[in-house]
Amino acid sequence: AAMGILLQEGIGDTIRVSLTPEPGGDRSLEVKVAQELLQTMGFRAFVPIVAACPGCGRTTSTVFQELARDIQNHINESMPVWKQTYPGVEELKVAVMGCIVNGPGESKHADIGISLPGTGEEPTAPVFIDGRKAMTLRGPTLVADFKALVQDYIERRYGGAAKAIDAA
Repeated sequence: AAMGILLQEGIGDTIRVSLTPEPGGDRSLEVKVAQELLQTMGFRAFVPIVAACPGCGRTTSTVFQELARDIQNHINESMPVWKQTYPGVEELKVAVMGCIVNGPGESKHADIGISLPGTGEEPTAPVFIDGRKAMTLRGPTLVADFKALVQDYIERRYGGAAKAIDAA
């Protein structure tokens, strides 16, 4: 974290993150942490960002945690193909929030976001796309439906059709 201040002030052009590896582990986590630092500070994008709710007294369900994990895993697994197929996808911001208090605001600031119901809230989940409420998901397929929306958004925004429209 101290390194962040130096980089923000323009001091230095090379970083090295040193972490104690797990027994028998490699040092690849150091590269990932360095990339996350650079991306968080806005210097460079490596992978889409998933902003997720940390949870509080309003979030007794684990659905938002599971969905955030599933979306992050999907991104990690898909990035090798996405980098070739969808240039610019590393700039994507996805929000997965756990209640209607902070969820809509965070979701509006993401490219695509969902605000899952918290404790005592109606079992519906508004979805925001490009800052606007696009739809409301509900029911047992809510998680699968949102994952499909994320994939569809990536294909539309970063796919060949999107590039043709931008070039026109």
